[in-house]
Amino acid sequence: MLNRERFFIVSHLPVFYGERVTPKVPWTPLDITLILLAWLLAMLMGTLFYGLLVPPKIQGQYDMADDNRTLTVIFLPENHYESDEHKGTYQFPGKPPMQNRHTLILRPELGGEYTVNFPGTTRDRVGIIAVNLIFGQGSVVILIMLLLVKYRLRWKNAFGGLHDPTQTIALPILISSLILCPLMALHIISQDFVSYFGGTLTPQQAVQMVSAAENPAEIALQAFSVVFMAPIAEELLFRGVVYNSIKQIGYQRTAIAVSAILFAIVHSSWALMLPFIVLALTLVWLYEKTGSLFAPMVLHASFNAINFAMIKLVPPEQMEHLQNTFRSIIYFWK
Repeated sequence: MLNRERFFIVSHLPVFYGERVTPKVPWTPLDITLILLAWLLAMLMGTLFYGLLVPPKIQGQYDMADDNRTLTVIFLPENHYESDEHKGTYQFPGKPPMQNRHTLILRPELGGEYTVNFPGTTRDRVGIIAVNLIFGQGSVVILIMLLLVKYRLRWKNAFGGLHDPTQTIALPILISSLILCPLMALHIISQDFVSYFGGTLTPQQAVQMVSAAENPAEIALQAFSVVFMAPIAEELLFRGVVYNSIKQIGYQRTAIAVSAILFAIVHSSWALMLPFIVLALTLVWLYEKTGSLFAPMVLHASFNAINFAMIKLVPPEQMEHLQNTFRSIIYFWK
């Protein structure tokens, strides 16, 4: 299988973030806990809601990843399938309504069952994006707006304004371009580390969905989620609320570590932990440097936009060649 995987936007050494210029906010760690619990509950409700109303269903021909080859499968009614090599039955792993719609278990008539990566149907991909927009990203924005209402704060007082456009717009875009290659190198090192210890490399779900999208409306919806909503929601939550709240009770390094690790964990991939932690540290540094949450939002959006464009525009063969080139450079210097 050709690897097209990309990713969308803790040191023990002393970290200097300069003068603390981020706005002072009144919310407490209890507020953080309640927001995180409400956010997790909203995402769970969204997943259950979609799983119950729209059960997974496949019909027609699809290409799927089977080890290092592509398997063309025709899906028939009543969970049967046919391919050039065998036929049998299939099912999605898990139990309704929490089934994994991007993996399939094939059970040939002759031989044992095995698992393949499935790009998902257009219906399911659009549905998952909609659920994420409403219950995942949208709920974060609503919860934090309610927090502002609770403490009678304006956006500018809580998260800073645009200030100097050079620092809040131009600088973040420049940094997003500069950190792309180092983060790609960290991603490759992480992949090799996970593989060395027998771990399974699972692509980020967002990357799978963007790679599989062909319908212009679906691509536009994904771009809106990845490039616009994700940076707003994630920066509000991890830098604006989690980081600021812990920092203001006197534990800045703990705030840096907790917000960075949570940011990496929610992206659900061991091979992305290290690059996402480094990305989170960069976002916190920029937040402290500018005093405005707009700056890390712009960096996050720019970084995601670059990755989104590469996934859609760079052929998989060239992406694989680029990753192999990086791998050769990394281990040559090692």
